[in-house]
Amino acid sequence: MSPIKRLSSMFFGSHNLKQAVGILFVTVLISNVLGLARNVIIANRVGLTYGTIGPLDSYYAAFVLPDLFYNFLIVGALATAVLPLLVKIDTDGDDNEFWRTFNVLISTGFTVIVVAMIGLYIAMPYLLPLLIPGFDQATQKTTIELARVLLLSPLFFTVSQLASSALQAKRHFASPALAPIIYNLAIIGGALLIPEYGLSVLVAGVITGAAAHFLIQLPSLYRLGWQFRFTFGLAHDRVRQVIRVMIPRAIALTGNQMLLVVFYHLASNLNSGSIAIYRLTDDLQTAPVLLLANTLAMAVLPDFARQIARDDQVEFRELIGKSIRLIIFIFAPITLFFLIFSRPIINLYISIGHSISPLETEWAVDTFRLFIVSLPFQGSILILARSYFARSDTVRPTIFSLISIGVAWIAAVMLVKNTELGPAGLALAFSIGSTINALLLWSSLKLPFSVLWRDSDLRSNFPPIFFGAALAGAVMLVSYKIFTPLSVMALAGPSAQNLFVILASLFCGLAVYGYWAKINKLEQWQLIRPSNPSTEK
Repeated sequence: MSPIKRLSSMFFGSHNLKQAVGILFVTVLISNVLGLARNVIIANRVGLTYGTIGPLDSYYAAFVLPDLFYNFLIVGALATAVLPLLVKIDTDGDDNEFWRTFNVLISTGFTVIVVAMIGLYIAMPYLLPLLIPGFDQATQKTTIELARVLLLSPLFFTVSQLASSALQAKRHFASPALAPIIYNLAIIGGALLIPEYGLSVLVAGVITGAAAHFLIQLPSLYRLGWQFRFTFGLAHDRVRQVIRVMIPRAIALTGNQMLLVVFYHLASNLNSGSIAIYRLTDDLQTAPVLLLANTLAMAVLPDFARQIARDDQVEFRELIGKSIRLIIFIFAPITLFFLIFSRPIINLYISIGHSISPLETEWAVDTFRLFIVSLPFQGSILILARSYFARSDTVRPTIFSLISIGVAWIAAVMLVKNTELGPAGLALAFSIGSTINALLLWSSLKLPFSVLWRDSDLRSNFPPIFFGAALAGAVMLVSYKIFTPLSVMALAGPSAQNLFVILASLFCGLAVYGYWAKINKLEQWQLIRPSNPSTEK
């Protein structure tokens, strides 16, 4: 097969499970890397243009209301209702019914979001000042203007995400997986032009990327036989079915978005740049959770469901314990790494080229550190929630999520009013909420603590993990001291020096941690160690 035909087959053809996992892993990895690179470029260009990161507050605050309505009306329906519905119809083999249902969903969803966005456009000058009362009049005006333009983004994402659900139901994963990459590239293109055109070109990049997010999927839809016919049907049986199923998920997503609204409301009364620092450091600390914990959570869900189907409660609880122990094993050294190297990481991530003020850099370092302390709990939430989903229980995770959101809300108000932490107080409130959520999910399962503490050979698992992580942290710290002067001699520029020191120290620490796990025969090493082909049958 020629390279062109092979590429066409990959892009337009259907995929089996192994191909789908490969495509999704690679594209999610690329998309996350691009997302972080996007933030680096945005912070650098804004810092060089304005001398401060402060103007980004308007940019991030402008997303709040469009995202709030979009998450409630559309996103909650996708994974919980739309995709399973379309998969069932496709499995039944009724292609005509598949495309009729898709047309009803896309027509109704687009109409609902258009009406909501028109209402938001009119109400924006009245609502947004209530959400960001600390902004001065000029900043509020800029935010309102940006937010009104950004209302176009949910329109494109509505049809795009529904298109992704249809393609995934047909086992076509390439174009939906590429869409976020195109989106990030468009924003990067806009960010590079900030010095010439200001923040408005960054918003233009967002809208262009959102449109491209849909357009790249259009050829695959047409090749599968889709022909658009506007079919509005709010009372349609399929639409009503989606609405019934989506409600718990929509409530949880809206709760998370409302917490972000509260955080931005509080941050608007802090120093300029607080919203931008919170958002940028949140994106950074979320990356390892998405790449590592979320990947494990997606992989373990079928096994959870299989044990429940067999009514094998012993294996089910053992699998939960093994999964959480693996999360702790992964995130113990990573948490220490981020805490030790928080300053050089922030220097490389936000203040590259010293484009923002030293004070803003200090705020970012403190905020990042207080996010990082909850990484193991954030990872555990993703695993524990799947154990409920395997039992078709979405109610309890939603309740626990709302309780933790309430705790984080109260903590944020108290920390902002009674401390000088600034945006770092919001990060601490988030970490407190995440910890509460993980503990509630675990306690409600009513499992003995021995399931978590002891491995499958009944050995205490946590002490060697924590000792090994501490040893890895010490090695990273020593490596930092050794490699820093070497980097100054060998490399030009602080960014290249920081990158070399960070990567070299991380490699040394993880090498020691892996060797420690191997000689102590930790169960996690048996799971992740490289396979020996000679021993495989």
